[in-house]
Amino acid sequence: MSFLVLIFTLTLYNKAYIRNVKKSERVSMRNSNKKTTAIVLVIVLAFVGIIAYYKMTKTRLVNKENYMSFHEQLLAKSKDFKSNSELQKFIESETAKDKVLFITDEHGNIIITKTASDVTAPATVVIADYNYKTAAIDADALATLHEVSTSKTNGGSVIAIFMNNENNDHVGAKNINKSYIPANSNVIYVSGGKKLYISNNSFASGMSDISIPYTTEARTQNTGIKIKITGIKTDVPSSYISQQPDVFDVFSSIVSKYKNKSVSYQIADMKVGNNGNMYPSSLEFTLLVDSYNLDDTKEYFDGQVEKFMKANKKYFPDAKMTYSVITDESKLPDTAISQSTIEYLTTYLYIDKNSNYRFSDEDKIPHKYSKGDVYATNTMEELYVEGDTMHLKMNTTGVTNAYRDQIMKDNVSAASLSGLEIKTYDLYDAYENKDQKLSSALSSIYSNVNDKAAQTIAIPIDRDQKFTTMSLLKSVQSKAKITHINLNDDDPDAGIKVTNTILNYVNSYTKSGLINF
Repeated sequence: MSFLVLIFTLTLYNKAYIRNVKKSERVSMRNSNKKTTAIVLVIVLAFVGIIAYYKMTKTRLVNKENYMSFHEQLLAKSKDFKSNSELQKFIESETAKDKVLFITDEHGNIIITKTASDVTAPATVVIADYNYKTAAIDADALATLHEVSTSKTNGGSVIAIFMNNENNDHVGAKNINKSYIPANSNVIYVSGGKKLYISNNSFASGMSDISIPYTTEARTQNTGIKIKITGIKTDVPSSYISQQPDVFDVFSSIVSKYKNKSVSYQIADMKVGNNGNMYPSSLEFTLLVDSYNLDDTKEYFDGQVEKFMKANKKYFPDAKMTYSVITDESKLPDTAISQSTIEYLTTYLYIDKNSNYRFSDEDKIPHKYSKGDVYATNTMEELYVEGDTMHLKMNTTGVTNAYRDQIMKDNVSAASLSGLEIKTYDLYDAYENKDQKLSSALSSIYSNVNDKAAQTIAIPIDRDQKFTTMSLLKSVQSKAKITHINLNDDDPDAGIKVTNTILNYVNSYTKSGLINF
């Protein structure tokens, strides 16, 4: 500012002086004045540049090279992980390389605690889930947490937690020691996704287990159709989960086709793949029919494959439905699932709604929500057999506990109408952080400390339309202030910028609140 004043003063002085000199001298003076002004402008611009560079270097706390090294190594190894313990060892090894002390608790949580240089500031807890089946999707979030845990900070204490989330069962979050999430701490949960935003809410959730009597019977058909649905890439859950192929719907439609045609059939070797997502990731079963129905069967499945591929081309291009014909009876299973078990299963699948629930014009829509927003989900997540019981697991979520509970009551009614037993478990309340100071600070800091040349703007504050780890953290520590940053996996710089934001937040927080921003 002082340099701008100097320019103004010099300009006035030059004009006054020029008025008092001879006309012949004015031309020379004007040229001299122009030169003086130009010099001053150059000095000012240089000074501004120096200030800008100083501020940029002062706020550029993330080590991009370290971030990318961890990120690239994780992506390269993600396809080779066979369990969460392997991914756990990778994280521990990378953390140890940076000579950072950590502990791993009995539930697989990796915890790094950095003592405060400012004891008056509240603790900042940064959390990311790790699941070997979604390691590539989570790469940005895990790289962000790794960089936060290994970078030097000058504010309050920092607790970085890699939460064990194998198969998306949240075993780490459900069992984390409360001492690692202090009361009144600021908790930042980071995850991957398709959109960059900050959320202060998380859906309620609950699980249901429907018990189906399971028996088998001898195979009576001489031809098999091996049906496989594979390649469903999942994002736990993705922003486009409503378009994800529902393998139970495919199964039900096939069974209904043969029941309605009064064609003799059996089902054998049914396997439903689950990777922790809300919907199953794969389906495999053998349809057993008589050989005289083979031509009609092949024509039907040719149409089903084409229909499936066309329906999922946009959002799930890797999803595939295939079938193969088995005419050699020696290669067919000797037993099949009994018709009574199949009848129980298909009846329940027909009665219960396996879908997203969205607000319509007829609903009383809560504040901050709009028509078309998801207010509940009810998904058939997994099917497996234990002894004489087939278990169908239902995953139900709701924007509030009341919405979740209503859908779960519908599940109970559907089970009752189907003649089946149902048990509910793992009920977690919805969460909303009404104190938005943390999210507002992070949003603002993001735009202030990152590259202006890239036209960095504040992170938008949005609402999660799903259940997240925030609800579990709330059950552990109700007095913590929790927010969620969802990264955009398609933006290679999003994770780096968010990491830099978090580090600047920690360094700028004191007992009296944020400074410099």
